[in-house]
Amino acid sequence: MEDVPFEQLLTAIAAVEHDDVLGGSRIDVIAALERLIRHATALQLEQVAALHAERAGTGMDATLTVAGEVAMARGVSPSAGGTQLGHAVTLAAMPAVMATLRAGHLPVASAHAISRECGGLSADDIAQADAELAPHLDGLTPRRAADLARHVVVSLDPEAAHERAQQARADKRVELSPEPDGVAALWVRGPAEDVLTIRESLWHRAETARSAGDVRSVSQLMFDTLLTDVTGLTPGRKPAVELQLVLDAPTLLGDADEPVELVGYGPLTPAVAEQLVAHARDASVRRLLTDPVDGTLVARDARRRRFTGADAGFVRSRDGRCRQPGCDCRIRHVDHVRAFIEGGPTTLDNAQSLCVRSHTTKHLPGWSVQVRARGREVEWTTPTGHRYRSGVPPVRPPLARLRT
Repeated sequence: MEDVPFEQLLTAIAAVEHDDVLGGSRIDVIAALERLIRHATALQLEQVAALHAERAGTGMDATLTVAGEVAMARGVSPSAGGTQLGHAVTLAAMPAVMATLRAGHLPVASAHAISRECGGLSADDIAQADAELAPHLDGLTPRRAADLARHVVVSLDPEAAHERAQQARADKRVELSPEPDGVAALWVRGPAEDVLTIRESLWHRAETARSAGDVRSVSQLMFDTLLTDVTGLTPGRKPAVELQLVLDAPTLLGDADEPVELVGYGPLTPAVAEQLVAHARDASVRRLLTDPVDGTLVARDARRRRFTGADAGFVRSRDGRCRQPGCDCRIRHVDHVRAFIEGGPTTLDNAQSLCVRSHTTKHLPGWSVQVRARGREVEWTTPTGHRYRSGVPPVRPPLARLRT
């Protein structure tokens, strides 16, 4: 299907008969769909870049509002919308890269890698980078794309490359990534030599402990050493934190075996939840009781309030994540949907949890947010008039009620 025009590709794929034993025709379809994804991504980037250029032509600051609108149109977070806008603006100035992506010959991840490396170049330098990369683009893997683009960027403007490297090295982060079965991963970003030093130090200390007869694996020892160094706690002893467990009435009464939600992580088996509570000697546990029909939060233990007024804690627990449609970012602000200065009441029905970017976007010119369905939904209207709704999310999946 390599020669089938893009506008006919879906029809051609639907007409394929998969009758070969080894599945060669399915590989052909997978390859064809990959071509189509690359082509569609290029078209989407072109639309995003064009929208940004048109909006900037009005004299307004287009970046935040366009990023917000793109995010809602795609059903993703404002951060993801901003990332795509950055790629779109950079790649709009790189016609060779865009043409190769549009033709289906360049992986999307490779185009993004080139964009990240070339984003800070001047208009003249980015055109030169595009020209130097052009002969090498077909089938370029993401890692090779990043390495090649970085080489070109450094050769074009060593001083600017050094400045960007310094800014990148200052962008230090520690982030949490939940994984299945009561496990989470801690992701660390920082200067390469510092991260390597941390890892090598943990490894050498683990090897020393193993040599002294410790039966734990090297990986277990590295983790336990990090835990002790950072928190001062020995493995098995937990810090004084608040654990929020979401459960329904039957599970609360011990009459059911439905999953329990650990707020900020996700579902746990009841047995793991019991183990977590049993070992959390220095932690407080707050129970969140859910509606048996739709899974939304209806009650919350009143212990350990940290906010001005009881409602703020309830709203954070009820929403779980940012309430902008499509956004799953962490909560930073409890917001009045209808602004307090405009007469909006400080009530649960007029409250929503937002991340920083969503809160900023909400107050940009042309945006409006209103309460709908008696506080069960909020409706966001963008400057183009598109409307998106965000309902109160269930704090535990409503799948359990379907079982008998």
